[in-house]
Amino acid sequence: MHTTKQTKGYSLVEVLVAISVLLIALVGPMTIAAKGIQSSVYVREQTIAISLAQEGIEAFIAARNDATIKAFSTGTLSTSWGWTTDGTIAAACKTTNGCNIDYRTSNPLGSTVATCGFEGSGCDLYFKSSSGRARYSLDNSGVLTPYRRAIRVSNTVSGTGLQITSTVYWNAGLFGGQTQSLTLIGEVYKLY
Repeated sequence: MHTTKQTKGYSLVEVLVAISVLLIALVGPMTIAAKGIQSSVYVREQTIAISLAQEGIEAFIAARNDATIKAFSTGTLSTSWGWTTDGTIAAACKTTNGCNIDYRTSNPLGSTVATCGFEGSGCDLYFKSSSGRARYSLDNSGVLTPYRRAIRVSNTVSGTGLQITSTVYWNAGLFGGQTQSLTLIGEVYKLY
């Protein structure tokens, strides 16, 4: 009597090879997906930084406009550029480290100004979801964000305006918490 043994199923080697092929096929797409998520978080951080830097420049444009409107109403239009040197916002930001502006009032000239240190230290921005006008401010009753904004002001080469450099610093999670920065530059001129 001759009996043959029939084996059903896979050997251990075949199972290990199949698992290895499956892992190789899955690791690539999973790595790409993880890098895509990290990149999208960094892009979101950069987008917020661009908005905050632009807001810093627009603060000076608003201050110039408010000073001009005030000068029209008081008949002192020839001295309306004085807000740059009389100890108000522009004068406070003409330092190496710069300053930050907080919009707690509707008057940019009357806004709160903070003096910054190296890489914007001391000019931390807080997020307040209940605030209608400026959600990022110096008001520490909100939630501390990773963003710091330093606004630096200098005279233009021609001497007829101000160059506004608005830099936002933040600790990016994608780069192990390293400080990243983004700088926008604008100019405002004495028009009147």
